[in-house]
Amino acid sequence: MGNKIALIFDFDITMSPYYQQKKIIEYWDMDEGDFWMRCTKKVTDEGYDLEHGYLKVLTEYMKENHLKLSNNDLFNLGRSISLYDGLSRRESQKSIFDDMIKIVGREEYSDLNIELECYCISGGLTEMIKGAIESHDLISFFKKIYACRLDENSDGDIAFPKETVGHTIKTQKIYQIAKGLDKDVNEVVEDYEIPFEHMVFIGDGLTDIPAFSLVQKMGGTSIAVYRESKNCDGSINQEQTLKNYEAGYELAIKSARAEQLLPADYSEGKPLKMALLYHVDRICKQIASKNTKRFE
Repeated sequence: MGNKIALIFDFDITMSPYYQQKKIIEYWDMDEGDFWMRCTKKVTDEGYDLEHGYLKVLTEYMKENHLKLSNNDLFNLGRSISLYDGLSRRESQKSIFDDMIKIVGREEYSDLNIELECYCISGGLTEMIKGAIESHDLISFFKKIYACRLDENSDGDIAFPKETVGHTIKTQKIYQIAKGLDKDVNEVVEDYEIPFEHMVFIGDGLTDIPAFSLVQKMGGTSIAVYRESKNCDGSINQEQTLKNYEAGYELAIKSARAEQLLPADYSEGKPLKMALLYHVDRICKQIASKNTKRFE
């Protein structure tokens, strides 16, 4: 108890550089602009929340065009999702997750049995995220994925949401992680299985605001990321990247919801990787200090 560290990731734009629905849009050869316009109208004109809005558009599009889509299809589409540099372990690539595991496994912490647990909390689709994480050989690092889960009809097609994860549900899931996955989220506990000060939350957008605020307020660390937009030749599109930065600054830093705002690049020598390695080591030192005081 108290020797666990939780790294909690959003998925779209936080781990992957685009929204996962893009893969469904490509699979069906849909017009991407039309899809998102319909989703926006569901929210603005019909009163849907974000998650139910895009799910409703998906099922409507299936019915209108006599298309099929199962949870297994979603999983396989997820396998083709790209992740930001520094995350994947495909083809024996070195991942930031390997480096973080090395930190908690250092000899100086060997007697503490420190565990690093990673979680994903997303308004996206559970099966697609599972497919992506598995295909990049990261499944062993993730304790739990919280995202939208879908039921299938008698024909095996997605038909109705079992669970959706929106703004406030993200905070509920964080409390679940803190209390322990075997506990009821409303259960009163004397001690958190994972104290908030041992948590790092990484997110990017509006749906992450409550999670940023909760983790930061309770003594943990919230890190906001923004996407670096690129030109066709791979160079940075400075104008669009600046807009992404400004949006992130207004969302997370100016409002004091997050501690840092960093470009979403987890590769060697980049600020985000340095920050995450630093915080994992800092929390390990904190755990070591607490254990030393306990036995004095």
